[in-house]
Amino acid sequence: MLIKPGKDWQWIFCPDKDRLTLDLGADMVFVSAFSARSLVAGARKPQIFSIEQSQSFYHYIEQIDQQLSLPEDVVNHIALNAIAAKDFYKALTPKSWFFNTATSVSSAQTGKIVLLQSQHETRHYLIVESNTKASTLLLIERCHQLSEGKSLDQFGLIKVMNDRLMPVPQRKAATSSAA
Repeated sequence: MLIKPGKDWQWIFCPDKDRLTLDLGADMVFVSAFSARSLVAGARKPQIFSIEQSQSFYHYIEQIDQQLSLPEDVVNHIALNAIAAKDFYKALTPKSWFFNTATSVSSAQTGKIVLLQSQHETRHYLIVESNTKASTLLLIERCHQLSEGKSLDQFGLIKVMNDRLMPVPQRKAATSSAA
């Protein structure tokens, strides 16, 4: 279902679910992947879905659609989690050691889909924020085994140095396991 940001959209922290939610109106609520312990203090106060967030929503949707073939509801879910991460998630420190250095480094642009390769597997990520040295990434697949004892669940965030970002081989790459 195509959703469009509305003036009645509002971020609300739900203590019962221990998640940041987005009230979309018409009895629809998006539940983010983020619990209270991972959010900045201001995330507990209700906030409207801003014009900047609307612009980010459309940017993420456009970028994901150009790079991967995913169902529309999955793309919406990824985009809304990316906005919640960008605006409400606590700052992260890089954890690049989990990933191989890329032989061909991808440009680190917000909204771009990249690959990260651990010793165990390679997975798709969305760049949520980036600077010249490091990027914060949102895992868009179900799980990524980082090491023998550590994995990252879908919509988990990790910050890595940009030399770990591998380009996705082709436009409209093979459908990932995000669905």
